Amino acid sequence: MNPDLTDIQRLIGRALVPYSERPDAAGVARLVDELITAGEALHAEVSTVTAGRRTERAGSALAEWAYFVDAGPTGRGDHANWNHARTLARILRSLASSLNERPSGVL
Repeated sequence: MNPDLTDIQRLIGRALVPYSERPDAAGVARLVDELITAGEALHAEVSTVTAGRRTERAGSALAEWAYFVDAGPTGRGDHANWNHARTLARILRSLASSLNERPSGVL
């Protein structure tokens, strides 16, 4: 399944708004769930390319994604969850960019 990069960019944009525009706690929880769902699909697509054929940026984003999804938010409360969502969005942005930047089949 190829993830829809337009939807992913929209999702990233929702997470990377100024702190004053962040959603309430329930909204942040939904956003994290959506980021993880979209990120897993994108991670799976980028992972299909062998390590020797993907860019360093793509390889780093794959490793960061796995770490941050497993680790979850560092700390407690709404602020920690919001920072976690923003970190996931930045990694997602790198994964999505690696798809757009690949020269002749290389990630």
